[in-house]
Amino acid sequence: MSPKLSACWVVLGPLLCSCALALQGGMLFPRESPSRELKALDGLWSFRADFSENRLQGFEQQWYRQPLRESGPTLDMPVPSSFNDITQEARLRNFIGWVWYEREAILPQRWTQDSEMRVVLRINSAHYYAVVWVNGIHVVEHEGGHLPFEADISKLVQSGPLTTCRVTIAINNTLTPHTLPPGSIIFKADTSMYPKGYFVQDINFDFFNYAGLHRSVVLYTTPTTYIDDITVTTNVEQDIGEGSWREVLCG
Repeated sequence: MSPKLSACWVVLGPLLCSCALALQGGMLFPRESPSRELKALDGLWSFRADFSENRLQGFEQQWYRQPLRESGPTLDMPVPSSFNDITQEARLRNFIGWVWYEREAILPQRWTQDSEMRVVLRINSAHYYAVVWVNGIHVVEHEGGHLPFEADISKLVQSGPLTTCRVTIAINNTLTPHTLPPGSIIFKADTSMYPKGYFVQDINFDFFNYAGLHRSVVLYTTPTTYIDDITVTTNVEQDIGEGSWREVLCG
């Protein structure tokens, strides 16, 4: 995917050309049941902001191909949270560009061996643009910091002997006239006052552009044939109430 504005290329440029879309459908909120299991990935994640001049070092060096801690210094970052508020470092609070999160999870053996089980990665909020890999394989991209998205990762975690699942998420908080909320990038060309390549995020709203993994990240399972959506319709006439529901099955 190419950036919407050429002026933002330095920040948004590495978006992948072959984009795996998030799952479409009902996306019922995951809850445990006799047929569904849930594993929350909340807690401390490895975290690294890409402070390189063009913000592309993480993509150029493919940080997602190996554990993030092997790419250089990382922080322990709580999830969910806004990375802007966690440290006392001013340049991280005001950072614009790509930040990288990673967490390794040990999966129950049945998740990796039962071909009749579907394993789904759900990210409830990543502000603003997110690219996700599992065990170094690109699985999904999503734009918009306020809605959840999912990816079916069954084939990745059931294709070998590993029972670990390494989730890597790159997040870009750059705002453009096409994002919600909107913004723009302004480059400071006067090198007598600013470092080479220096830019700022210009906004027209009265709140801080907090960014990061703002809500929980979870892994959950369903059978390969599962309820994807439920619609409940109600009606009341005088003292009589009626209700009906419609289920959408997938698989």
